[in-house]
Amino acid sequence: MRLRPLFIVTCMLCAAAPLAHAQGRGSVEIAPFIGYRFGGSVGDTFSAATYGIDAAASAGVTVSVSVGKTTAIELLFSRQDTGVDVAAYPSTQHHELTIDHLMAGAVGEFPGHGGRVHPFMEAYLGLTRIQSRDANGGYSTYGSAALGGGVKFDLSRHLAARLDARAYAIFVNSSAAAACGGGCAFAFAGDAMFQGEVAAALVIKL
Repeated sequence: MRLRPLFIVTCMLCAAAPLAHAQGRGSVEIAPFIGYRFGGSVGDTFSAATYGIDAAASAGVTVSVSVGKTTAIELLFSRQDTGVDVAAYPSTQHHELTIDHLMAGAVGEFPGHGGRVHPFMEAYLGLTRIQSRDANGGYSTYGSAALGGGVKFDLSRHLAARLDARAYAIFVNSSAAAACGGGCAFAFAGDAMFQGEVAAALVIKL
């Protein structure tokens, strides 16, 4: 999995953390995660058939800046290297894809939960890039949104463990070919594509 953009985003946001403290915004939490993402499908441009995108591992990072006792603004980046098998003559063709989500949103912890365990809800808006890794492949960018929730377990003053479950909605154009370069044989079906993701993170509290 190619994660160079992930590390660039993380370094940029780490550099911005002291500024957030200087403005009195509270704590900053950086949480690199690994996960598993599933769901999504494409349609055959020559028939009514649909093909599911492969479930596969994902990885990314969240960066949260507290704006209240139980709320924070958060940036989310998540990448999945996956693929889809499409029927073709004389045999099925496998197309490799990379799906990146880059979103901003808010996280709110449930009130009344003290101690080390903090359940929360999260909501995001942003962009999703779907890129082909085939030869001569291209990419397309779409608007997207996500909803989710999870729980954070404090391990120490500066460390915590975090579990998330998220649902992504990618607002694709049903008439647009998927990002597979010239001679594309499949396209998105409908006006939205949905994916789910479960993830586990180590939270670094600054």
